[in-house]
Amino acid sequence: MLTLSKNLKNAVFVPRLSHRAFAVHSNPEVAYDSNKKTETNKLEKTLAKFWEKVSVAKNDDSHFVIQLDRKSIKTPLGFEMKIPPSKKSLAFLLENEWKSLPSLQIKPFQVPLTSLTSRCIDLEQAQLSSDKEIKAKVGDLSTVKNLLLRYLDTDTMLVFSPVEDCDGELRKEQEKCYRPIIKEMESFFSKFADNGEPVVFTFLDCEKSGLIGNSQTEHTKAAVLKYLDSLSVWDLVALEKAVLVSKSFIAGVTILRNADYNDEFKLTVEELARLVTLETVIQTARWGEVEDTHDVDKVDIKRNLASAAVIAFKEKN
Repeated sequence: MLTLSKNLKNAVFVPRLSHRAFAVHSNPEVAYDSNKKTETNKLEKTLAKFWEKVSVAKNDDSHFVIQLDRKSIKTPLGFEMKIPPSKKSLAFLLENEWKSLPSLQIKPFQVPLTSLTSRCIDLEQAQLSSDKEIKAKVGDLSTVKNLLLRYLDTDTMLVFSPVEDCDGELRKEQEKCYRPIIKEMESFFSKFADNGEPVVFTFLDCEKSGLIGNSQTEHTKAAVLKYLDSLSVWDLVALEKAVLVSKSFIAGVTILRNADYNDEFKLTVEELARLVTLETVIQTARWGEVEDTHDVDKVDIKRNLASAAVIAFKEKN
């Protein structure tokens, strides 16, 4: 497990925290400008509603904007929160997210879409800017891609438990569920491989190798990186969120493939949530859930995967 992931739980609350996903963790001395006058920063400081009406409007370039009392919301870096025309559903879900906020004590789990949308926009704008300080705050695309790529080595769906774990039930279920998905993903990434050489994932078999670690081949990494280079910033942020919450690069890519109308490979959020928590699912089925722990974690992972799916979703032309 990457050491970065420990603090990434803080990436959900308001958008300014989400920007720490990579850049700020790699450089702790970089401080975020929380004094910039934006709606999201004001919300975090006051923890109270300061508006009466939330609405969705279209600007001059046909993008959707979320408005509080007719004033457009801005991201933590001060950019207008503009939603592409292809993401109309996201715009209205953002409107609902702000309408549903209570008057006091805003909770982290109540603004996941605002957080992710702000990261998309600020990361996108940072790549167009020559300001090194802005890039240091939100990260650069190459850093994001390379850090995400590392999750493929320790992917939840590429680690197989010892045969006797949970009386053999866990390994049996992993073999049944993971193998077809691994094969499908190998075929998918082979399309991005050089010289037509197929991609074959390496996996960790704890029955034979214990916990010695796992690493993908350079050929596999090159193909996957080529795929990452093909993604938009919005898709990359959706992938980032899904991978970090599930500890599975494969699960994150599945979220993106779900949003592709031309891709026949589909898994629901519920199915994905079960797959990436398979050990917990089997253990709790045998011994029961710990109240306020397993049940909360189950809902949390579904919420985060669903948020990533919404960010990735595009309206059909």
